[in-house]
Amino acid sequence: MNTMNSTTPPARHRAALAAAALAAVVYVVLPRSAGAELIRIGVPAVVAAAAVLAWRRRANGERAVWRSIAGFAALTAVAHTVRAGQEFGDGAAFPSAVDGLHLAAALALVVGVIASSRAARRDSDALGAFETATLALAGSVAVWLIVAEPVLADEDRAVFDVAAGIAPALVCSVTLASALRLAGHRGASTPVILLVVGTIVQLVADTVRGVLVLEGTFGLGGVAAALGTLAPPILVAAAFVPGRVVRRPSEHAPVASVGRTIGLSVAVLTPLTVLFALTIADLGTSATRLVVAAAAVVSVGLALARMWGLLDAVRRLTERRGQDRLAAMVEHSSDVVVLMNETGAINYASPGLAGTLGHRTSDWLGRSLIDLIADESRDEATRHVSDVLASGPDSTVKFETTLVRVDGQRRRMEATIANLLGGDAVDGIVATFRDVTEQRNLERQLSHRAFHDELTGLANRALFLDRMDHALRITRPEADPVVVLFVDLDDFKSVNDALGHGVGDQLLRTISDRIRSVSGAGDTPARLGGDEFAVLLEDQGGVDRAIDVAEALLDELSRPARLSGYDLAVLASVGVAVAAPGMTTSSLLRDADIAMYEAKRAGKGQIKIFDPAMRLGATTQLEFRAELATALEEGQFRLVYQPLVSLESGEVIGAEALLRWRHPERGEISPGEFIPVAERAGLIVPIGEWVLREAMTEARRWQERGERRISINVSAAQMRSGDLANQVRNALELTGLDARVVTLEVTETVLVEQVEQAVDVLEELRALGVSIAIDDFGTGYCSLSYLQRFPVDVLKIDRQFVNEVDGDERQSSLARMILQMSSTLDITSVAEGIERAEQLQALRQLGCDVGQGFLLSRPLEAEVTRKRFGVDDLPRPHLVVTGP
Repeated sequence: MNTMNSTTPPARHRAALAAAALAAVVYVVLPRSAGAELIRIGVPAVVAAAAVLAWRRRANGERAVWRSIAGFAALTAVAHTVRAGQEFGDGAAFPSAVDGLHLAAALALVVGVIASSRAARRDSDALGAFETATLALAGSVAVWLIVAEPVLADEDRAVFDVAAGIAPALVCSVTLASALRLAGHRGASTPVILLVVGTIVQLVADTVRGVLVLEGTFGLGGVAAALGTLAPPILVAAAFVPGRVVRRPSEHAPVASVGRTIGLSVAVLTPLTVLFALTIADLGTSATRLVVAAAAVVSVGLALARMWGLLDAVRRLTERRGQDRLAAMVEHSSDVVVLMNETGAINYASPGLAGTLGHRTSDWLGRSLIDLIADESRDEATRHVSDVLASGPDSTVKFETTLVRVDGQRRRMEATIANLLGGDAVDGIVATFRDVTEQRNLERQLSHRAFHDELTGLANRALFLDRMDHALRITRPEADPVVVLFVDLDDFKSVNDALGHGVGDQLLRTISDRIRSVSGAGDTPARLGGDEFAVLLEDQGGVDRAIDVAEALLDELSRPARLSGYDLAVLASVGVAVAAPGMTTSSLLRDADIAMYEAKRAGKGQIKIFDPAMRLGATTQLEFRAELATALEEGQFRLVYQPLVSLESGEVIGAEALLRWRHPERGEISPGEFIPVAERAGLIVPIGEWVLREAMTEARRWQERGERRISINVSAAQMRSGDLANQVRNALELTGLDARVVTLEVTETVLVEQVEQAVDVLEELRALGVSIAIDDFGTGYCSLSYLQRFPVDVLKIDRQFVNEVDGDERQSSLARMILQMSSTLDITSVAEGIERAEQLQALRQLGCDVGQGFLLSRPLEAEVTRKRFGVDDLPRPHLVVTGP
């Protein structure tokens, strides 16, 4: 009954129902007569005619329902006619054809209601049949107790008689269960309500008639006989009344509403409850107890079947939803997902094949997966596929391979091959390829930078020491000794100061090329840092060859290099140290360093071979150390401040504090000269503590005109001291500076070399509220995993990368990756060493946050910085002294 004649006015149906009710009342009021029986016969006959008319106008799918209703009404009319004939003829008998007709009418009705219920649940759960049977059992038990039990108490009553009297009511209980099930699927629409009401009325009529027939008191006229005229018009009205069908969507699990759950629970417990009551009270006949017990067993079985069926439906729905989600993920993923059969032919390829490799998926259906793989990787890939096939279902293999784009470009892929042959969800071999080309390129670049100087391409200190250690370990007594040249450029600082770091970097690259040109194939030239270079000589020749290489190097350096319109020639001091048996890398490099200092003392462009007596010359360094201690006491140190500029707004947001030493006799000494000595002498920690207090005191002054950040460098010795957090805390308390404006800069090399200790120290510093910056990022191979471990707020991109940022895409790729990575990790990026307008423009386009460099501002004295921040007229803040 899922389609109603919506054009029929609802008032006509109400009028028909009212007429049927009036006819029943008139029938009861009229005296018992053949004329009165015409009413009882005519009402179902008219209903049958209306149903026949309706079924001829309906679609084929609805005709079975209407035929059943028409048959029910017609059989009811015939039963009433036969009964009237018996009453007014030879007398009514029981059982008779009338009882058979009523049973046939009940069967016709249940067929119609079940057909309607099936039409409504065509796309719904199939487990409702269990519910229908459960409800029918509960109703049947009630009918049995009402109709059969009183009769069975009379031992003279034949079982066939009882069955004839109770059968229509039992069938009607099934009809009511089906109607209630239909209501559960359609909702409380008017047609469904009428259907349920009509079925209930018919069940009451059959039950009352069955009781009275078995008692021998049923007769024409009266309410019992009138009940038989009410159900047919109500049912046909249910078919004619317009009403919106409410269906539950098929993709949802069967709905277990509160009302539905309670109803089913009551239905399941009814036979059990009745059986328990009969047993405790010792009531009912043995036949009744047997019937109720059977009904209880069947009811419990149906409930269990319903439960297991529901669990299975939920499981299947969950699996389907999981498959749908997986399919959606595959369709929208950039990964290449391929489904193959056991021969390796592709049955399915995800859109990632087009997005990542540029191939149309349709072109690859039926082709071999191996054809996608580059020639040099095919043998390995074929072996892996064979292995996963040989290992059987559920086996998986992971490896890296190279796939070929449609344009011939190679892409490095992380491959996972899973054998899912015979699986329920997927029957085949699933290959997933994730593009890791950029990641591997970045790892290679970072790995290269870990052992090579980025500016010059020479080996760095780490690789040089490793090669030196290897050479010392494998050298044989009869072979030429290992020799180290230590090269320090003379007055290189003047080039940076006069012409800028850009020209200085170009000169360093030129010098590196010349050092490389004079070195042999088996030698290791390296840049140790700043303007210090070294060459490890492993070829034959010993000291004589070392002198030849050193002289050739000085000759090469003496030739002027044309850079940025200037002819530049650089002199160098070269120290030569020859390895003796049992020497270590540190002692050999120290001897070469001492020899270099002796060469520098002897004048520019000199070569000195280490002699043990030179160690006496190391007293000069002792003097230097003593002067450093005096410098701290006598206030020879000062701080200058290089502004930090927001690249988005152009506003100066703070400054970096830089240490300077003005020697009373030697004048300005570069930090590159005195800081290494201070570190070796153990003076860098007290100097660093002074820098913290002095920089925070000056920064406290800046805050009077708005928030300004102060960036302070922290040395490796301070990190190792174990007292850095206390020093920072004391400086903050002493100056009263807000920790939020303070950034502590730690070099990347320190973090990589001291990972565990660095993490603990940085956590302590972050707990104080200061920010942490990694200085010279990219030069120490700080991998992504390290970066995720460190509590970092700022990445300072090394000037070497900034110098390349305005070059071609290949040169600037690492700087772009670092900026993209800092943006992804929500870390502030700072570019140092900006000296050209093109660099500034490129950095802004790449989304760099902050910049500093000669283009923006040179380091400024404290007084000039205050004027820049508008605080030149403010007094020095009083220090806040806390504690006893």
